[in-house]
Amino acid sequence: MDRRHASAVSLTRRTALGAGVLLVALPAQAGVADAAPPAADVAAWVAYEARLRDRLSDAAGGRFDDPAAQAALNLINRARARSGAEPLVWHAPMATAARAHAADLAARNYVEHLSPEGFDPSHRFWLLDRSTIGSPAENIAYHRGEDAPRTAAQMIEQWRRSPTHWANLNRATHTHAALALLRRPGRAWLVGLFAHPLATLPEPLAFQVRGPDVARALRSLPADLRPRLAIPQGVRLGKVDGPPPVMQITAVRRAGLGAVDEIGGPIFLVGSDQSLVG
Repeated sequence: MDRRHASAVSLTRRTALGAGVLLVALPAQAGVADAAPPAADVAAWVAYEARLRDRLSDAAGGRFDDPAAQAALNLINRARARSGAEPLVWHAPMATAARAHAADLAARNYVEHLSPEGFDPSHRFWLLDRSTIGSPAENIAYHRGEDAPRTAAQMIEQWRRSPTHWANLNRATHTHAALALLRRPGRAWLVGLFAHPLATLPEPLAFQVRGPDVARALRSLPADLRPRLAIPQGVRLGKVDGPPPVMQITAVRRAGLGAVDEIGGPIFLVGSDQSLVG
């Protein structure tokens, strides 16, 4: 029996192993605690960052279909043209994050935006992309069975049938995107990320960083973005003795009268002997 499911309440943990599954996630909300480990739990963040890096070279017994991923973006841009939205530009760092999550879904046999540890799509992007200020929205499509879709068009069709997924990839404010399609016999996972990056650091910020490098990164951002440091968005602090050991470069910009947007950037580790003011 074919089961399809679409959800606009993103980041809700679920078991979803039917023939057809759709998930959609919006960007992480600033200051809203989710299931991710606290900023005090360095070991959890180090372990997940390492897991993501490992997934990039391990397709969990399957293979990444890069031509199909590019074809999927072409199909999405055709749909956006019909809706009057500008075409999306391929964003290589988002493709890295999409590939890592697709491989993790296949390796650990789950279909969710949240990892089993509680990390969300933005956390993955901020851990892997060491330069971009921006937060992606995520679509996931999954199919299992002997009739597992063989083309990008068949996977995109799953999203077309879901108003929330279709709205996500047609959103006019998105400017960039990337997709990863992972295939195993009888199964296919498609992960799409969509975003409007605000700025790019002139040099990638190391995951385990020195204080002067953080200060230099902050100074490189446009003043109107009001760059600052904070614990990762959507994460609680936890118990710490001294500065939070897991932090993030963020930008705060005006979003209208009396309103601001807080946009995340690279997440990094702070050594106990480091000063963040350089």
